[in-house]
Amino acid sequence: MVKKIRFFFCIVLYSTVGWSQSSILDKYIEEGLQNNLSLKSNDLDIKIQQSVISQTKKLWNPNVDLNGSYLLATGGRTIVFPVGDLFNPTYATLNQLTGTQQFPTDLENFESQLTPNNFLDVQFNGAKPLINSAIKYNQKIQNEILLIQELNKEITYQDITFQIKTAYYNYLKSFKGIATLEESLKTLNEILKFNKVLVKYSKATDDAISDVDYRIANLESQKVGITEQQILAKALLNLLVNRPLDDDVNIDTNILLFFSPLEKELLDLKEEALVDRTEIKQLGISDKINTLNQSRIKKEGNPELNVFAGIGIQTEEFNFDGGAPLYTTGLSMSMNIIDGGLRKKKIEQLKFERERIDNDKARLNQKIEIEITQNYYQIKSIESQIQSAESAVRSTQKSYNILKTKYENDKILLIELLQAQNRLTSSQLNLDILKFDHLIKLAELNKLLGK
Repeated sequence: MVKKIRFFFCIVLYSTVGWSQSSILDKYIEEGLQNNLSLKSNDLDIKIQQSVISQTKKLWNPNVDLNGSYLLATGGRTIVFPVGDLFNPTYATLNQLTGTQQFPTDLENFESQLTPNNFLDVQFNGAKPLINSAIKYNQKIQNEILLIQELNKEITYQDITFQIKTAYYNYLKSFKGIATLEESLKTLNEILKFNKVLVKYSKATDDAISDVDYRIANLESQKVGITEQQILAKALLNLLVNRPLDDDVNIDTNILLFFSPLEKELLDLKEEALVDRTEIKQLGISDKINTLNQSRIKKEGNPELNVFAGIGIQTEEFNFDGGAPLYTTGLSMSMNIIDGGLRKKKIEQLKFERERIDNDKARLNQKIEIEITQNYYQIKSIESQIQSAESAVRSTQKSYNILKTKYENDKILLIELLQAQNRLTSSQLNLDILKFDHLIKLAELNKLLGK
């Protein structure tokens, strides 16, 4: 029994000297970031936005269309060409002057349908923008929106990392708690057997048995609760890494090695968070987009210039010998002169949006300061409790060592040694829980700092 006690507490004490980053935890985080569905959605959002940016660049390229129409028409308006009225008198005069009948004088006026019939019109038309402020500023705005999408992915990245760390630490905390409770139950069962012997030989009363029974039942109840927490922590961890919920979790027994307290001061942490927090970067980009939109709207009154060219064919009765192909080229310009005050109202709207962005920045700064302050003092409180718990472990370990020596020299009863072991187990469990809580708070701090 004494050898088992020594072996168990050698492991426990070794595993709570401090803490270091776990390679097992790193693999879970890496796997979670590779397989998480939320991050995949972020990746798709980024790809969609990259496609939008590519489209805005293509707007500067030439655009060529093929347009064709074939028209059949009858009736409708007509146009009269007064050929006879114009040329008959002239030709008669020429005949008199020349003394001949060379020029006809019986020409009739010509009437033609205004809408062409059996008419084919096919043209290739191309155009390219030369000056267009809307295209220019839209491209800049879409580039800034891409940065926001990338920062959204960074926020998801930070949140998933924090959740995986928290789930893993909670699982290890429950794992450690169950192991400690099982060891305590073994100790209490040994005490129960001993007390039953004392009662049998009238060396103790029945309350010695009932007291231990109560403590055993209480620990069994605690074990059930911690087991439920362990199942939930396992399911959450596997969910975050996209595994089956009942997959076994790899245990890192050295997770608490090289424990170290938080060294940065509160003021430094606040300043760091106000610079590196991803949400603040997003608001900065939103402010830049607002500025670009103002510039875009102000330039809506500027002229837009396009160059165009075309080649085609126009013919009636499918007579392709009637002339050469049709060629067109030129410049087109459009410019808004009066917009009824619309641009002024758009600028006014953007000013309100900028005020809202500034207000959101102020609110976010307050939120960050509160979060950092709360987290900082929680960490410091846990570190203070850890110091007290370490002192308690040292005290109970020293007491246990003394009683163990006495027991080996037959100076105390086994029950006294078992009770000392139970106190040491409880104090060690309390220390482990505090250190895991410390790790969770440090992970939360990293998230709050935008790491």
